[in-house]
Amino acid sequence: MNTDTLNKRTFDFANGNQATAVFANSKTKSEDIISELGIADHKAVILIVGGADDLEQKSKDKLTQLFSRGIARGAIEGVAVLVDGGTKAGVMELMGEGVSARGNKTALIGVAPAGKISVPGDSAKGTPLDPNHSHFVIAEGSDWGSETGIMFNLVKALTLKITEVPSANSKQGKKTEERKETTLPSLVIVAGGGDVTKKEILRAVRQNMRIIVVEESGGFADEIAKASKNKEVAPDDPLLAEIISDGDLHYHKLSSSVKGIERLIIRELGVDKVLMQAWETFAMYDQNANEQQKFFGRLQMVILLLGVIGTALVIIQQIWGPKDASASTNLMSATDLWKGRGANPFYFYWWMLHNSLIVMPILLSVLVTAAARFKQGSKWLLLRAAAESIKREIFRYRTRSMYYKEIAEQQLALKIEDITRRTMRTEVNTSSLKPYDVSKGLPPRMDASHGQDDGISYLVPDRYIELRLDDQLSFFRTKAVKLEKQLKMLYWSTFLVGGLGSYLAAVNMQVWVALTTTVVAAFGTYLGYRQVENTLIKYNQAATDLANVKAWWNALSAEDQSLSANIDSLVSHTEQVLQTELDGWIQQMQNSLAELREDQKKKYEKDTEASANKQEGPTVSPTAAPPVKQVADEEKDGEDVNDKAEINNDVADGAVETEPPNEDKPEVVSSTTTATTDAEQTGNEAAEDDVEPQPSFEDKPKNKEDEIEISATSSAALIGEIEETITDENSSKLEKV
Repeated sequence: MNTDTLNKRTFDFANGNQATAVFANSKTKSEDIISELGIADHKAVILIVGGADDLEQKSKDKLTQLFSRGIARGAIEGVAVLVDGGTKAGVMELMGEGVSARGNKTALIGVAPAGKISVPGDSAKGTPLDPNHSHFVIAEGSDWGSETGIMFNLVKALTLKITEVPSANSKQGKKTEERKETTLPSLVIVAGGGDVTKKEILRAVRQNMRIIVVEESGGFADEIAKASKNKEVAPDDPLLAEIISDGDLHYHKLSSSVKGIERLIIRELGVDKVLMQAWETFAMYDQNANEQQKFFGRLQMVILLLGVIGTALVIIQQIWGPKDASASTNLMSATDLWKGRGANPFYFYWWMLHNSLIVMPILLSVLVTAAARFKQGSKWLLLRAAAESIKREIFRYRTRSMYYKEIAEQQLALKIEDITRRTMRTEVNTSSLKPYDVSKGLPPRMDASHGQDDGISYLVPDRYIELRLDDQLSFFRTKAVKLEKQLKMLYWSTFLVGGLGSYLAAVNMQVWVALTTTVVAAFGTYLGYRQVENTLIKYNQAATDLANVKAWWNALSAEDQSLSANIDSLVSHTEQVLQTELDGWIQQMQNSLAELREDQKKKYEKDTEASANKQEGPTVSPTAAPPVKQVADEEKDGEDVNDKAEINNDVADGAVETEPPNEDKPEVVSSTTTATTDAEQTGNEAAEDDVEPQPSFEDKPKNKEDEIEISATSSAALIGEIEETITDENSSKLEKV
């Protein structure tokens, strides 16, 4: 740290307060200033700007209440650091009195130009510093406004929190740490003010800071409020026009309750309890969905592998297994193998293989029964649906679009309540949901902008495009490339294994054709349940539609982009594209499941009938597969899940069909034309109000393959079918010999 340019002093005021002061210039690093001041740990930053002139008594009384009971209390609850001009005048003096009245529970930093102030013990004439501030930064300069650069650099540095966390690449026995940067929420409050305040607010707008305008406080604050009421007509003042057009502005009337601005501050600082609860619910559902997905996928993969391994073991037994001396066409029984293990040690291994072929179908039946009973796949689907529905509502809430323009908190609370209530009416209610560990942070880390999204701040259109539209567009395009490679690999594997089977048949090794057939069938089952080709098509369509929405938005003029109707259209159509992709995937999965269940039922009936007439040796019988009642129960359970998914689709679709933007392009509302009619807006809101939790590929845990369901009924039955085929072939060969 370079302290050569820093002059640190302690000011003693007449009221007994002491304040730490640092003298700085434009070259002084803000990090060094913060270190010298010794600012305590905080979670947010509030910048106060506005009038420094004498206030009218009537306005001063109301502003005193506003700063003390509203802003100061909001800063304390939000654990925020306050920054202002630091002088004993106007809103700075009121802010100092407000913090003092609350017991000086938060740091209050004053930033003022050295040439315009007088410090305790200094005979120079100037505006005195406020005695209720805890810290001061005396900036080099002789004019009001010369301190603005240092002030905003200080605010930026205060919002950047750097922590040391253990490195993920740390080697065992050697701990290493890496720096983690977190951006804290910041907020600007403006009351009154003149030309200097205008420049400060313009700078805040250009830095994408949220701004609360105290309406009826006079000065520039009232100019902003007045101009914002007629956004269709741009002000003549270009600076004011930019502030109105680009600023994230929120308003509080001075005549309103001071409790209102306290809640507004808390909400805008990200201490919005409704939003934080929504994120916590999302995190819990997301975490449990991931756990159900992992268990479900592992279980199904084990079932699939057992089917293939069982087929291979049957072939090995039929070809090389010890034959019964009394009947050369039959294999030795397990009893004979066990008795003969002394004379031939290899009999023990054949005995183990024999029993493995008996246990394997039983194990398959147990796994299938467990999968049907615990329904991890269905629970994963429902939990993922609920999680992504909550996330969609959060993004709409953060853009304040559609039905979130008024009483947004109440609307979000109602939506979350509806989603969770509907979710807990399903089989999700039969399992406990593991609570999310809030020590990991809220909101949870997501893929958007590599974790740089705080998940709380208001989203202007460009920020929404970056965090939502571009993020999903990148996901679809990246996944499409991976799916194409996977599809080609699976197809080539199928072709090669099929060709190998043909070769084996040609060289009189037909017995191994059964194994290649099983592998090809496994690939087919995998492709059918993963819906790789159809998913690739859907991803390409979704990526194209999102790109069209983005192109439509970029083609709008800056004036049209500022219109509320076009912002609503951007958010609505983006979410509509994602919902359309989701609905298509659900329908594909439903059709695939229904067809496979029907095929499995027919195959089971055929194999059961064949096994009843089979007489040869000690081979694995397909009767080890789940009984007909279990198959029927599985089918019934599947139909229940499908019915629920269909109900979800109906509710999600509402009374209108969602069409991709390339078929139903967003309607551009021009600044010179009339915006969307009230009837159309009401219809859109009504449709959105009926949104039901849906599973979504856009938000299925990214960078993870979508899991598949593989039924073992056909695997166990297939072993019996292969066994019968092999036995018939061997008998035929022996007869020829």
